[in-house]
Amino acid sequence: MILSSKSSVVASVIIVALVFSAVGGYIFLTHQYDPSDIAVVMLEPGLGDHSMIDQVYEGLQELAGDVTVHYEYRTATDANDAQDIMEQLAAEGTYDLIIVIGQELTQKVQAVASTHPNQKFAFIGGSVIADNVISAVFAQHEAAFLAGVLAGFVATQNSTSTGIVGILGSVETDPTVISLVAGFTQGLEYANTTYNLNVTLLPAQYVGSYNDSATAATLAYDLYKPDGGNASIIFAPVRASILGVRQAMELANSTHYWNITGREPFAIAAEGNQDYLGNPDINIRSGDRSWVVTSVVPRSDLAVYTAINMTLWDRFEGGVLPTYNLANGGVNITNFEFSEEIVTPDIRAVLHDIRLDIIAGLIVVDDGLP
Repeated sequence: MILSSKSSVVASVIIVALVFSAVGGYIFLTHQYDPSDIAVVMLEPGLGDHSMIDQVYEGLQELAGDVTVHYEYRTATDANDAQDIMEQLAAEGTYDLIIVIGQELTQKVQAVASTHPNQKFAFIGGSVIADNVISAVFAQHEAAFLAGVLAGFVATQNSTSTGIVGILGSVETDPTVISLVAGFTQGLEYANTTYNLNVTLLPAQYVGSYNDSATAATLAYDLYKPDGGNASIIFAPVRASILGVRQAMELANSTHYWNITGREPFAIAAEGNQDYLGNPDINIRSGDRSWVVTSVVPRSDLAVYTAINMTLWDRFEGGVLPTYNLANGGVNITNFEFSEEIVTPDIRAVLHDIRLDIIAGLIVVDDGLP
């Protein structure tokens, strides 16, 4: 469901009780609280973004139990609108917690939090240091490194592979996108050097939006087509624009890969589990071979539950910056549910070992940020 900035949906959700704590543990909530009011502020397209926001929402729906919370979801048209919404919600003084999703809202959260010091905020995906803000940041570059390694193998695994990899991001200046691209590039370079893959990486392209499937389809197809980039696989941290990447894969498959069994070319998604969007029917999450071989997933659901847990149990501690990384399971790539045929046991073994090396500090992944 997509909501305008002038509308809201109030949902009563029974939430459970298995919560990833800020220190990496789990807490089981069993005590019945009086219903609490929590607002969730996000940018368009909001619910239905096939990315981080949908993951938060699905997590809230899946964890049902003993604690009743009333949620109000508000979708803003842009950052300024988001600030106005946060100001309005904070001024009402009725919300136990205001959850804000998206690193691009950092300055707006900082401004509103400083104006309303008695209002508690949870900032998911970004960092604001304030007594009334819990921030949760994700080391997505670590998981993106694994995605880069995987892309190198996929781009060279059979006779139809071109050995060419592309990158299509949403907004070039977005710190999350910068970090994802940096991690992916380092992973691809590592695979190239370590396993002599001889893969070529095309210059990165950007949609310029988080929700422009038409532009994403055009750019992705240019990366795929033989007289364009001729890429076998692209890394696509484009959020809701991933539907355009699917259109491009479908067109490239029918135009240039018509005589090949299976689904080529491929993509790797990010900022949420988007693997199913490469299935023959995106409404049926079956085991069919997917164009999307894996996704880089930040566990935004765990971050939200941590914030809710800390708030409802009167353990709110502003300024806490838990980093969700490979070591604590806060970020990872998906388990290849729809791509077992593509990601062979040998490739999985390599990814497993590299993941352990990153956790142990034997491989250090730079986030690409100043």
